[in-house]
Amino acid sequence: MGMDCPLGLPVGLCCLEEDCACTPTSSLKGRECERELARRGISCYFTTKRSIIKDMVYRGMALRDSIAGHGIEVLEVYPYAVKVSLCGKPIPSKTTSQGMAFLQERLGQLVPGVTTYAGRLTHDLYDAILAAYTAYLHSPEKTESLGIEEEAFIVVPRGW
Repeated sequence: MGMDCPLGLPVGLCCLEEDCACTPTSSLKGRECERELARRGISCYFTTKRSIIKDMVYRGMALRDSIAGHGIEVLEVYPYAVKVSLCGKPIPSKTTSQGMAFLQERLGQLVPGVTTYAGRLTHDLYDAILAAYTAYLHSPEKTESLGIEEEAFIVVPRGW
């Protein structure tokens, strides 16, 4: 299962609370997987104590633990990185009509049935499809895992 959410913390952190004494072991910002995306020219939010998505990170990690407790593998997926991996750059903004048409066309070529819902899918649903498609590709080892296991990998399709 693919989840569009950070599923780990930088090594050394037990939480994202600024009043906690825990500190990352690296002097570099965020997790290794996020730094790898940056090296590849993919912007993303870095997981730090100053993150604006702390609540989402906590919810994602709890949901991952719950789902994994049932024997289901949970992968962290960043849909923008998946789009770049599959389609290259530039990619129009997903919140524009041009971006929605781009997603419909490209995903329609990869995922059977997507075009059936043309005009009814939101950019959030396209992101969910990208996460599910990445999880689908992961089974036959058509993905690569960025980062280090201790911080949670970000999984992307191979070939970019």
